[in-house]
Amino acid sequence: MTLPGYEGQRALEMQWAFSNKKQSDYDTRVVDGDLTMTHPVREVRPAEITKETRSDREAVGKGHEFATDQWEVARSLGLARVVDGSSYILGWLVAFALGKVQSTQPDAVYAPNTWQHKCTFFDPDSEGTAQLPVTTIVEKVSAATALKRYLLSMALSSLTISGEGFEHLSASAEFIGSGKTEASTLNMPNQPSVSYLTSGNAVIKLGDAAEAITTRVRSWSVTIGNDPKEARGYFPSSGLYRGRLEVGVRSAVPALVVDLAADSDLLDDFLSNQELALEILCEGDISEGAVKHSIKFEFPNLLYSAMPIDEADGVYTYGVTFSEEGVLYKSGASPAPLVQITVVNKTASYLLASS
Repeated sequence: MTLPGYEGQRALEMQWAFSNKKQSDYDTRVVDGDLTMTHPVREVRPAEITKETRSDREAVGKGHEFATDQWEVARSLGLARVVDGSSYILGWLVAFALGKVQSTQPDAVYAPNTWQHKCTFFDPDSEGTAQLPVTTIVEKVSAATALKRYLLSMALSSLTISGEGFEHLSASAEFIGSGKTEASTLNMPNQPSVSYLTSGNAVIKLGDAAEAITTRVRSWSVTIGNDPKEARGYFPSSGLYRGRLEVGVRSAVPALVVDLAADSDLLDDFLSNQELALEILCEGDISEGAVKHSIKFEFPNLLYSAMPIDEADGVYTYGVTFSEEGVLYKSGASPAPLVQITVVNKTASYLLASS
């Protein structure tokens, strides 16, 4: 049966595709053969195209105060994704958020299809560029040509990964693109088989001696910010579309809600300005051999910014808070100067250039 006048487009039929590869340069999209990845999302939030316009509304000499013309001067593109955290999607998000990946095989004999990815912030000096890695995402909102489109030059602006109780890890990502879209004829990939990671399997260590506090933790999060220089993307000859996206003042900040113990251990560290380390490890199913899907966050040098005491379910808690200034960069620190996030999954590589 056909509805009169039009056919409504069901939001549940939204599809998207992405790639573990980056664009070879800021303006050249990833080729179709590399757009092989997809993943379930929790919220339907199509990409948003925005325009910067100018008009003659405030110009005098027209005899009135109303606009008679308008001009588009710049265009941008934003995309948000909220997903349950499988090792598959977390590896992709963390790689593009931090920008530097070292991939190895933890067990090439018994786990030949399993890879470990150590991700850290890229160094613009050693890389010779402050340009964030960008990739192409395909979004299919409906069958209309304009609504199945390549979203070009997408970079991660911010990423938050969080855990609570026994739930799946949650990842919330914000992307920013050049503003350019193109109609796509890509055959959308099928949903992959993934291993979800849960906070219920997390092991958490915090303190000057990295004491295990796992059973006391109510919730935790890690937020990565790239603070991209959006306005600098437009320049003479760039036209309507952003022509670059450089990294700004970056940050990686953890936070936890922790039950009080009978002693004042964490509060003592806070009051004495004790420098400490944080490690969060979440393991999932066996990938191959004895190697498990996992994600591991390591902050070697932290200083508390606040330690408020609160109450939840009749039990006292600490709100363990760090600021950007309290996540310290120390060259030579192990495993990395600021933060290292390690993901184990079955994706062989990230951030290779698409051909």
